[in-house]
Amino acid sequence: MSEGLYGWLLAAVAEFGRQSKIKLSGGGSEEAAIRGPLENLLRAVGERHNQHEVTWHDEYRIADLGVRPDYAIRAGGDLTGYIELKKPALSVDPDTFNKTNREQWEKLRNLPNLLYSNGTEWRLFRDGRQLGETVHFVGTLRNAGDRLAPGDPAAFDALLKLFLNWKPPRISNVSRLVQHLAPLCRLLRSAVLEQLSAEARSSAPDDDLRARPFTGLKNEWRRLLFPSADNATFADGYAQSVTFALLLARSEDVPLEGVGLHDVGRSLNADHALMGRALQLLTDNVNERFSVTLDLLRRTVAKVDWPAIRSGNRDAYLHLYEHFLTVYDPELRQKSGSYYTPHQVVEEMVRLTEDVLHTCLDQQAGFGEQEVRIVDPAMGTGTYLHTIIDRVAEQAAERSGPAMATDAISRLAARLYGFELQMGPFAVAELRTSDLLKRHGAAPPEGGLSLFVTDTLDNPFV
Repeated sequence: MSEGLYGWLLAAVAEFGRQSKIKLSGGGSEEAAIRGPLENLLRAVGERHNQHEVTWHDEYRIADLGVRPDYAIRAGGDLTGYIELKKPALSVDPDTFNKTNREQWEKLRNLPNLLYSNGTEWRLFRDGRQLGETVHFVGTLRNAGDRLAPGDPAAFDALLKLFLNWKPPRISNVSRLVQHLAPLCRLLRSAVLEQLSAEARSSAPDDDLRARPFTGLKNEWRRLLFPSADNATFADGYAQSVTFALLLARSEDVPLEGVGLHDVGRSLNADHALMGRALQLLTDNVNERFSVTLDLLRRTVAKVDWPAIRSGNRDAYLHLYEHFLTVYDPELRQKSGSYYTPHQVVEEMVRLTEDVLHTCLDQQAGFGEQEVRIVDPAMGTGTYLHTIIDRVAEQAAERSGPAMATDAISRLAARLYGFELQMGPFAVAELRTSDLLKRHGAAPPEGGLSLFVTDTLDNPFV
């Protein structure tokens, strides 16, 4: 029965075995030798299941980094996942990995759709968890030839169908949002670091944007924002800026599917000029290798259901960035001091500050006074500013009725100033502030909110 139902698959695997045996007999890299046969095998499975276009993208690697998977796969024109290919006979069970492969696995494990294989052992991982059973072939790639066969054809067919048919899932809570986006952001950061390393070996001048596009971006980043930023700082800033700009666009109902990232940035420009321009600047003129990762990130963010995330949650964004950093880079979280003040403490500090306005500065309306300017020099995700917005709205409603809260918040918004060092929390602060203004029926000030990316402790003379 298996031969009748899966005869096509047995034939495809036999052909894979025949081609692999020939390729491996020629010497050279064993992984590279089985790449062509593996492409043909996946293409045959795709054709069988109406995926008529299965294409591969080499993932450029720096040997001593080993961060990114070997290949990205498109099926039907859309990026569907990644393949990490090991040499024949090397186990792809993470529990057996040596130090190098273990470190790589820890960096790749949370990708949304990752296939590990050595040609005869196949494991599919989704967000760090193995999906289904491991599939083993009968025979070895060096010797079996066309006698190579899957031990369980049905299981192998199901595994490859799951891999090729993957689509980003709906994301309806903060936990899933972080789980899906942090690994992709980390992958993008690694890609930028690798690209900068490759460009450093180029003989082209720094201003040759065709040969060294990311070197030019890094230099602009240093000139405009952070004069002392090194490659790692720029790569991190790039990855977080793109990720959170897309999240901001999704929260504003900017279409993400069927449009280019430049157009997404243009749509953001009206109310979020910095993030909109950053998205345009950072994604224009990137090569195909980057468009693969950016495409997967864009498709994933497009599935974020902000109404569901906000539903029943007074401030769904409160700890978004803190949770994000925990998954994305715990060391960066510690280094940057990204630990956020509990809202109970913030509320008490805001109350005490307003007491000072009343008793010492004769500002009887507190934060509601037009002469009062509120400045947060290290706003993080904006919790202090947002607490003040809520406080002014509540006081206005108590004094003059709910309708007056909108007017009070509209006037307050022009007197709020925030400064933040990192693009990620800055974007979350913008996202939260915009959402809060909408909740109170208030419009942002003409020209946008006065929130800025800068290092308020940096040397102004550099």
